[in-house]
Amino acid sequence: MTFASISQSWYSQKSMACVCDAGYIDVDCSRRMCPKGNDIFDTRLDTSDGLKYQVQNITLVAAGPFGNGSMASYGEFSNKSFALTFVSTLNESYTTIPIVIGDTLYTADTASTDAFEKTIKSALENLPNGVIDTVAVGVNFGSAYSDYDAYSSQWLLNIKVTFTGAIVAGPQNFLIPQVDECLAGCTPKITGLNLVSVQDATGTYSRVEEMERSDYNNYECGRRGKCDYDSGICECFEGYTGLACGTQTALV
Repeated sequence: MTFASISQSWYSQKSMACVCDAGYIDVDCSRRMCPKGNDIFDTRLDTSDGLKYQVQNITLVAAGPFGNGSMASYGEFSNKSFALTFVSTLNESYTTIPIVIGDTLYTADTASTDAFEKTIKSALENLPNGVIDTVAVGVNFGSAYSDYDAYSSQWLLNIKVTFTGAIVAGPQNFLIPQVDECLAGCTPKITGLNLVSVQDATGTYSRVEEMERSDYNNYECGRRGKCDYDSGICECFEGYTGLACGTQTALV
């Protein structure tokens, strides 16, 4: 009988850890997580430019009859629905109500685009527990930087989400598009989208990217308090208040 060395053992390159429920952390998930927020006294490195919020761009590429995006049509988006999942900094997962894509979004009708942007904005801002207070949403076809050419062979829907609210001012987890069909008995009930999910030679595939980094930070209790790991509540230092101690109440 021979024995393998430690470097040859099946677990030599593996590690094991608990996968904690939302709001819990540590190796044994014994600690509660406290709200995170921007340290109101942090100074940005470059104060000459405007404040920057995190901007995420969601690119949804219609798969078309060949599955690679070629020869696609707007009908693959028209009146179809999807949803967006937001995972907070406390690892809490929230999914929006169904978001329906209108049948005239590809036209020059700005009213249709505006209505769709408001639909997405409302869906995100109405997630439970106020996890997203304010976002700005922009929508177009084509790349994130130009309008869509209606005579091209690919249909790309770009959704640009800017996290402008005080609660989400710092770095956030990427939004997760829910695009698989989920009908009877599902929540949310969506038709789903047929998308290109694997990168091809042209680099055209569905994805979520960070277009702009946030100037804001994201510290436990805003670095202006201590976390009570039993309750998950911030114990703010004197002169500060709020869930993440982000409000100054007095000069001390």
